[in-house]
Amino acid sequence: MRKTLLIARREYLAFVRTVGFWLSIVTAPLLFTLIIAVPMLIRTSAPVEVMNVAILDLTGDNVEQPVRDIIARAATPAKGEENSALRDAANAVFDKERIALVPLPPGLDASMTRAAAEARIPAILDSPDAKVTTLVVIDDDGETLHFRIWSTPEQRNQLQDKLYWDLQGLQYRKVALKHGITPVVADEMRAARAEVVSLTPGDGVSGEGGDFVATGLRDHGPRIVGIVLGFVTWFTIFSSSMILLGGVIEEKASKVLEVLLASASTESLLIGKVLGVAAVLSTVGLIWGGASFFMISQGASFLPPDLAQSIQAGLAGLFTPAYVALMLTYFIGGYLMFGVTFAAIGAFCETQKDAQAIMGPLMIVLMVPMLTMQAAIGAPNAPIIQWLSWVPIFTPFLMPLRLSEPLPLWEIVLTLGGMAVAATIMIAVGRRAFKQGALTGGKLTWGTIARIATRKSTEA
Repeated sequence: MRKTLLIARREYLAFVRTVGFWLSIVTAPLLFTLIIAVPMLIRTSAPVEVMNVAILDLTGDNVEQPVRDIIARAATPAKGEENSALRDAANAVFDKERIALVPLPPGLDASMTRAAAEARIPAILDSPDAKVTTLVVIDDDGETLHFRIWSTPEQRNQLQDKLYWDLQGLQYRKVALKHGITPVVADEMRAARAEVVSLTPGDGVSGEGGDFVATGLRDHGPRIVGIVLGFVTWFTIFSSSMILLGGVIEEKASKVLEVLLASASTESLLIGKVLGVAAVLSTVGLIWGGASFFMISQGASFLPPDLAQSIQAGLAGLFTPAYVALMLTYFIGGYLMFGVTFAAIGAFCETQKDAQAIMGPLMIVLMVPMLTMQAAIGAPNAPIIQWLSWVPIFTPFLMPLRLSEPLPLWEIVLTLGGMAVAATIMIAVGRRAFKQGALTGGKLTWGTIARIATRKSTEA
């Protein structure tokens, strides 16, 4: 046991003492942070863009006034609405447009025809001294209101996106008046909405869905977490296994493996290497996890209090002790299965090229859960995903995703039992293969693997 721990310590220090290890730890989250933060910083530091809007009403029915009211409402969003904290936080970061109503520029008046007005508008907007950046031309052919929004190229479609449905409401009112319906009744009819509530058993019998953010995290949070953890498990197990493979190949090529075998058994060497790489991964996970927790905590302090409370309420209960324990169990099982297997492959190889013949089919197998997880984002409990999660070599990758939905106890026990049996077999075969490859060498083929797997343990 002492030799095993010494080998694990050697493997661990071989990584953490290098400058490249710490650079990789700092570089990866830094790049990720920059990818998110730089666009936001550019957006928030950009000057506020003012949309100077003038209105040319050619209808003769004073449609300008309701349009002015609509623009005024768009320029000053109402407070106290549902999800106001979420909206206000998003607007503070991303909404850099302000609307200001300005008088009509010289050369335009309500007595003109639309054709005459629009013949002059391009020159007005292109003028370097223009005080207007957007012009709304309102016309009426008797049946339909026409709102033609002229703007500078950089403000194209911006006002239309903000006013589209409210301008449609003016057309709705026009049709209602034509049929003898008063404007007040027409507005009430257009604003009338039935109450439509989507409920799940977690909402209780009161029929209240609760806060939007908290409800969204409760309903979709487990699935998102499951998908993320599924991909993280795949990348972590794959990268750690490749570290073991490369380390064993390098040590065998440099004869370091022979020196280690002279002072320790193959079992101690194999287990020590697996534990050492696991310790490296734990160090990376603790550093990145701590940094992520700190950044999230600091970021939450800048959010509106009600939004922060909503997020906290939504995250509460997302990670239960049973959920975390199952995730760790599946991860450890997958790491042991594939880590020992890759280390055993490395014991037979002098170079990375030697491992390619056996790694090709193994990589194809590993790509199956990766492709399945991408297809499972919309339906984590699809039959094909359920069946594949019962296959022990796929269980560590697919079960974190499926645990986002309630599962029967028998299925969890079945997958854990199947993974335990498969891990025991793969570890036993991997130990024998590592011993043979490290001591005698030889070429690794599928026939060699079959002979090692069928050999009695007393012969190993």
